[in-house]
Amino acid sequence: MNPSRSSHPRASMALATAALAGLAAWAGPAAATQNLQFVADGIPEANASAPPATSAFVDWCSGRCFPTTRFPVYDPGNGQPRGMAYVWGRDFAYGGGGSLCFSEFIVFALAQGDLHIVSGPNGTCGAPIDPVLKAPKYPELGALVVIAGGGDGVIAGGTGKYANWSGSFSDRVFVGFGEPTSGVGGIVYYDQLWFGIRGN
Repeated sequence: MNPSRSSHPRASMALATAALAGLAAWAGPAAATQNLQFVADGIPEANASAPPATSAFVDWCSGRCFPTTRFPVYDPGNGQPRGMAYVWGRDFAYGGGGSLCFSEFIVFALAQGDLHIVSGPNGTCGAPIDPVLKAPKYPELGALVVIAGGGDGVIAGGTGKYANWSGSFSDRVFVGFGEPTSGVGGIVYYDQLWFGIRGN
């Protein structure tokens, strides 16, 4: 038997194994990153939930935050429910023309655990749109103007599957806003509220 011929299959196998190992090592970090998307529309409720008992929330809140809204979130691809979002706000700052910026902490209660996200100072901002261009829905519920805005921030941990997650997020929305006595502190409805979360 020719030794050179018998060593070929072993050499090929070793080479294939090494190639697969290298491919797995290269693809590992990319495969570990997960992209989540949620959408929400409609009239929110007041957030009456206890805040998460985490150092991330305590450090962010610093005794200055307050609960705002809670609402269901859905998969944008198939419309299936994904869970609930619970929101806290802090440091509202108002500018000219009705513009405002603030920070918020959001807990997504999902099937595999809670996912926490937080925006930094002025991490979420918005400004009113001329009602000629976009008239508010639900004026009978007190909506007077539509505010267009969104924010950016980071993942602040969570529970279950998301306990050790890190990463970033963005959100975009139209908000039907009214007097402070309307809806939840002036928030009457969300229109096309979208969250994009990139974590691992």
